[in-house]
Amino acid sequence: MKFIQKAINNYDEEAESIVTPKNARFAAAAICVFCILGGLAFGAFAATAKGVFLGGAVAQLLFRQHELTIGKSVKSANPQGMTVSNYMVRLIIKGITLFVAIQNPDVGIIGCILGLLSVPYGIYALAFADWIIHRKTGKEV
Repeated sequence: MKFIQKAINNYDEEAESIVTPKNARFAAAAICVFCILGGLAFGAFAATAKGVFLGGAVAQLLFRQHELTIGKSVKSANPQGMTVSNYMVRLIIKGITLFVAIQNPDVGIIGCILGLLSVPYGIYALAFADWIIHRKTGKEV
């Protein structure tokens, strides 16, 4: 537990990193816009846009829920149990979202999957940009 708390404290002190929850949300929204515009290339713009919007909205809400509960799980008496239960809840919500997208012919399933993946890919994009910035400035990541 001390290792996790020390890592959290070190992360809080690091002001130079661009990988923050606010920036992750912005990057995820930018990826969603890119995916919606990509729907133009495939001719199913409306269905893709609805799918990306549904998946992106759910991904943003689940990211916020994860952000709020991670601190509570570290401080709880049973952090592993709380983490697993929160993960299962998020997984079930993602499954329900995909089920709704499959059952509704007006919502594109590929767009929904891309929307659900927007937050992780947004975080990866920020981490890559952070690595590029730190590599050029010569500072450690």
